[in-house]
Amino acid sequence: MAASLVCNGKTVCDVGCDHGKLSLYLVKSGRAERVIATDINKMPLQKAIDLFSENGVSDKAEFYLTDGLQNIGDTSDITHVVICGLGGDTMAQIIENAPFIKENMVQLVLLPAQSGDKIRHYLYTHGFDITAEHTVGENKKFYSAITAVYSGNVKECDAYECYIGKSESCEGADAKGYFEMVLSRLGKKAKGLTIDTGSCPQDILDAIEKTKQLIAKAE
Repeated sequence: MAASLVCNGKTVCDVGCDHGKLSLYLVKSGRAERVIATDINKMPLQKAIDLFSENGVSDKAEFYLTDGLQNIGDTSDITHVVICGLGGDTMAQIIENAPFIKENMVQLVLLPAQSGDKIRHYLYTHGFDITAEHTVGENKKFYSAITAVYSGNVKECDAYECYIGKSESCEGADAKGYFEMVLSRLGKKAKGLTIDTGSCPQDILDAIEKTKQLIAKAE
């Protein structure tokens, strides 16, 4: 899913590249002219290096053993940053620590493994526009791939926008599965707040009702 959201990439950063399969696909499919692949762990990064060597495209990539996007050299040609499989809080930290993303209006492709509400909140409140979302299911788990770019437009967001965002326009079985997962998380959030404070904020209750409507619509 994430790879399909990268088009006409000049230099694409694959953060947390793991074994390099996404990076390799981006290069071989022509979606990226070159890639910068980073990982905080040495072993998976070495596997990515070996994969590119085996496929004869080592000249199309740079590899960095680093945290996020730190110390990756020249960033002027970077058109896209792809971050998959990390939590929303971690994604927000990586983006915040890479000012070139805002300065160069780099396209973000994000596939959070959890805490999608946290990365949406960060994007909305730090001047990014979420341009689209695409739900996807795999092994009975559901995710939403988010594309975003910096615009400088800061906005406050309620619970529905944080938990659902632009995934509300998605349809089909994967969308339904995603909405059901979000509904479960909202229910747990509401229960916890009620136990802790004696009440639940209205925007959480509104988000629950709106998400139920999305599920009914998707059926």
